[in-house]
Order: sequence, then C-alpha cells, then structure tokens
Amino acid sequence: MLVDFTIENYGPFKDKAVLSLQATGLSEHEENLIKVESLKEDLLSSVAMFGPNASGKSYILRALSSLVRMMRFPLPANMGIIDYAPFRLSPHTKGAPTKMEIRFIMEGTLYHYSLSYNSNSILAESLYHYPNKQRAKVFDRNKGAYSFGSGGIAAGQKAISDKTAENSTYVSVAAQFNNSICLKVNTFVSNILILFGDMRGVLNQTIRMMESDEGLKQDLINALAVADFCINGIDGHVRIKDVIDLKDVLPPQVIGLMMAIGNQKFDETILNLRHDVEAMGVSEEDRTFPYHIESNGTIMMLSVMGPIIKALKAGGVIAIDEFGSFLHHEISRWIVNQFKSPGNKNNSQLIVNTHDQLLMDTEEIFRRDQICFTHKDRDSGASELYCLSDFNIRKSFDPRKGYELGRFGALPFIKGDDWLNG
Repeated sequence: MLVDFTIENYGPFKDKAVLSLQATGLSEHEENLIKVESLKEDLLSSVAMFGPNASGKSYILRALSSLVRMMRFPLPANMGIIDYAPFRLSPHTKGAPTKMEIRFIMEGTLYHYSLSYNSNSILAESLYHYPNKQRAKVFDRNKGAYSFGSGGIAAGQKAISDKTAENSTYVSVAAQFNNSICLKVNTFVSNILILFGDMRGVLNQTIRMMESDEGLKQDLINALAVADFCINGIDGHVRIKDVIDLKDVLPPQVIGLMMAIGNQKFDETILNLRHDVEAMGVSEEDRTFPYHIESNGTIMMLSVMGPIIKALKAGGVIAIDEFGSFLHHEISRWIVNQFKSPGNKNNSQLIVNTHDQLLMDTEEIFRRDQICFTHKDRDSGASELYCLSDFNIRKSFDPRKGYELGRFGALPFIKGDDWLNG
C-alpha cells in the first residue's frame, strides 16, 4: 500500500510536492480507510486530483511513472537519464537535481526509498525499512560512496554496488542479483499501474490479460453489464505482425522509412464485442461489433477496467490520467466506489486526476483529505499540490460550490474579452 509520494524539481513542480494517501484525523467516511498496524494513521483507498489544464496533475503521474521505471530497470552504461525533467523556468533549478521519495507498506513493513539524480547520474539514493517498527538501513548511496545496514542485510551488497553504473539505481541492480529486500521493493513498484497518454496500448494490455486469464475476461464482461453497456461477450487478441504486411495499405516510402528506423513490427488489435440485443431477425453477426465502430466511452471503459480488475483482485496501486474522459459520471463514481467496497480485499488503491467536478463529493464519495488540487502560479510558472483538508471548512460544506467560487484556487482564469476581435 502506498503511503505517500514526494517530488521536487520535476516538471512544473519547482518546490517539494507530496501526494499523500495517509489519512488525517477526520471523522468521516471510515469505509474509505485502510487500517494499517505499522502506521499511526490509516491509509486512504483513493485520492482524486482536480485543477485546470496545464496545472501539473498529469506530471504527478508522470513523475510516479519515472520513479517506478528507474527503480525497476537499470539503464545501459553511458546512457543519459531520460527521466530527468527539471523545472525549466528558473536558472536555479534548470540543472539542479530532481528529488523523489516513496513510502509504502508491504507485508506489514514500512519502506522508505529516496532518490536524487540529474541528466547523467544518480547523485543520492537510500532505502530504509522498519521491521518491528524500528528504522533500519538497507543501503545509503552518496554519488559513488555506499554504506549498508548491519547483519544479514549487508550480505553481498558491496559486490552489487561495484556492478551498479552511475546512471542506474542501486535498487534496480540489486533486485536483478536477487537481494531479498530490493526484490520486495521491485515487486511492490511493479504493481503500480499508471495509465496515461495513448489508450491504445492500454487496450492491448487489457486484451492480453483476457487472453491469459479467462476469469478476468468474465469479470470484464460482468463490469460492462453492471455499467449498462449492453455487452455480454468479448473476443479479442493482439497479433505481432511485420510492417511489410502493410504493403497494400501504406505507400512503400512510408514502409521503407519505418523499417529504416527499426519499426519492423507492430501490434494488430483484433477485438469484437457482442451486444445483448435479442430482437427478432438480428443475427449473431449483426450483434457482434468490431471495436473500431464502438463509442469512445465503450473503448475507454474496456481499456481501463482490465488493469482496474487486476489491481482489485491482486492488490496494488492504479493511477489514471484524465479519469472519466468519455465516461458518464455515474460510471466514474461506480469505479471509485469499488476501491472502498468490501470486495477490495487486498487493499488496492486508486489515484486519479480528473475534470469531473461531480466527483468532488464529500457527502457520498470522498473524505476531505482525499480531494487534492494542483495550482500553477502565473508569475513563476511553478505548480503546487495541496489538499481540501488543508482548508478550514465544515464537514457539511459542499466543496463544489467553494471550488466554483475560486475559494480553493486551482481554477483557470478565462478573460471575458472577445479574443477574435479584441
């Protein structure tokens, strides 16, 4: 379970920003809490971020994706760190280190991982854990100097550090060499699923899940039925094909260019959805639709529900960019509610950013500490992240009204001028 995630000097976030899933002392919606013995406070089952376009919501998820990637996979030697994206609008930060931290609970133990890096190298890195609630060092790295915890924790770590290139995280290399603690860390972050950008890849991921797991496929059909999409059958698979197979579709110059830059393979998506229409004279073929003639909402629902079902069944964290795009509010609400239902037996967590203000509901959906805002300062261009619970408001206050009035910031400022003729 994720406790919190911290970034500094990444994208529009010049200063430290903390996305916390640690509950405050609010006495509301206890069904949204996850009880954790190893922390003084409970954890939240979900968090939603609101804010105007270009205020940094997506960058929170990009940063989390960057950290997961760097913690899991070592880079080839002498390669630059592609996940270095500092705040560009200040001479003091443009070449300064990016800093990230993540705290999480796994098998009842708290872990705290920190990372500092620039475009070429890891500058600092550390991992601590809290067995029996006592802080213990796994490793600490300051440029090329390492120190390790005592006892069995330190076994073999010096040899692993000698194999760690300056552009790769030690935790990713140590996991490859089967260090037990770093393997646990790798397992946890591999179960953080982040959905943003082009949903075509997410759709293919869902199709592959269905191919390998018949139970997940049936769960997906059930979800589409519950959400009233009128679909009772799915058949799909993803084929890896050669670019040359497109010779009758694309001009030879385009195929030649694709092959020249190394794009010699592509994914072909085969997906058909069976609608539950039983009208007289409607054949099986007529009620079975190829996916490309379905609505955007149907494809979005189909894409995101695969990873959501996987997270709910296996445990983990799922983060979704532009949550609710193409989906009716009631469906978005239903998805959020799955993470606070008794069916979420593995304490999965959901992180979303969204423009759906109907989800800013503290009466039925979220606690005040589950609603976050991103706001960009117009003078400096720097973004900040803060929580509704930071404001002194009553539990009965409707945050949607306050948000629309600008009480919490995080609103676009739109001038009333006629911009075409002004």
